[in-house]
Amino acid sequence: MDRTIQQKKIGSEKMQSMLFWLCWAAYFSTYLGRLNYSACLTEIIRVEGYEKGAAGFIGTAFFFSYGLGQLFSGILGDKKKPYKMIFVGVLGSGICNGVMGLSGSVWQMAVVWCVNGLFQSLIWSPIIKLFSNWIPTCSQKKFCVNINSSVPIGTFAAYGLTALIVWKFHWRTVFFFSSLCLAVISLVWFLGSRKIRKDVEENGILEDQVLVSRDKKQADASMFELVLVSGMIFFCFGLMFQGVLKDGVTTWIPTYIREEFHMESVISIISTTVIPVLNLSGVYLASIANRKIFKSETATSASFFVLCAAALILLRLYNGGSVITVLILFGLATTAMMAVNTMLVSMVPIYFAPYGKSSTASGILNSSAYAGGAVSAYGIGVLSERAGWDATILIWIVIALLGAAVCTAGKARWKRFLQNGI
Repeated sequence: MDRTIQQKKIGSEKMQSMLFWLCWAAYFSTYLGRLNYSACLTEIIRVEGYEKGAAGFIGTAFFFSYGLGQLFSGILGDKKKPYKMIFVGVLGSGICNGVMGLSGSVWQMAVVWCVNGLFQSLIWSPIIKLFSNWIPTCSQKKFCVNINSSVPIGTFAAYGLTALIVWKFHWRTVFFFSSLCLAVISLVWFLGSRKIRKDVEENGILEDQVLVSRDKKQADASMFELVLVSGMIFFCFGLMFQGVLKDGVTTWIPTYIREEFHMESVISIISTTVIPVLNLSGVYLASIANRKIFKSETATSASFFVLCAAALILLRLYNGGSVITVLILFGLATTAMMAVNTMLVSMVPIYFAPYGKSSTASGILNSSAYAGGAVSAYGIGVLSERAGWDATILIWIVIALLGAAVCTAGKARWKRFLQNGI
């Protein structure tokens, strides 16, 4: 028999909007405090003389710690105060960015960026938990889709501001600027979230919510059981491939442009800003395709993996001299991966809210994506050095096709889970 609880939700549309924009700003700020290194990478290599593999190791340190931290923060988000976790994450990342600007060796930078990854891992899963806790059920999916717009806009801001600062100042100034931005946003979050909590307590509306379904077996379901029964294990592998093709590739695009087209570091960084502009469409293309065509998060994800593979095949075949064409193809590939991220990291965890596991599910899925990013941040640097960019792109194509295959393999199990639960 179903067990129903009553939970207070934000009744005012104004306060719902306030929560959304606070969460949007918090997650946007993480991109200023993480992609600034990727955007600076080509300039750091040029100025400091680091090898690409060594420079890529710093990015790998972040992705590894962020991915590992997601597992713990997901579990904590279901047990602790998510708004406190977000505050600590944003403020801690700001401090790490300031220290990064003072670091003087690869190993120092790797350690600092690793700690930065741990702090930033405290943000995403608690955001999903706040949406499932405080936003009325009818609006939760909309919020989870729209929050993803912070990713491409944050990426655009990180690359654009980095190019401007590197042009006028030193690459270290980028990290000092990001540190200041994160500190300000952490203060805004602290004040804003306190106001929202007070509103929920005083004016919140009660909404009946089915906590679990049918029997005690479902009430006591562990996350391990949910992962296996729902087919989430397939999503985890799919997101590993997505991490390689989104975060890993994005890390190295400015270096690819500089080496293949012999551009200055600043110009290669500026040229890359076209990609997040295209990526923004991936958030909404995924939602539209899922709602109107595929009606399945798994099928939608598989189709966008195929689109990514097609764009990369064209990139591999294209041997012309137009950097614009190359950037558009990179943009299409990463936009498709943004769509997959929207489906699997933002939409899927909401289905685990009735089991009290939305934050944990989000943490596991996001962790999988960044495991792929961790491998590729270092691996792409080494592979491109030893085998060249053509061979590297061929590997990306194979990875995209594998992503489509695993998402397709999980489709039937996910459908049964949505219909029948455990």
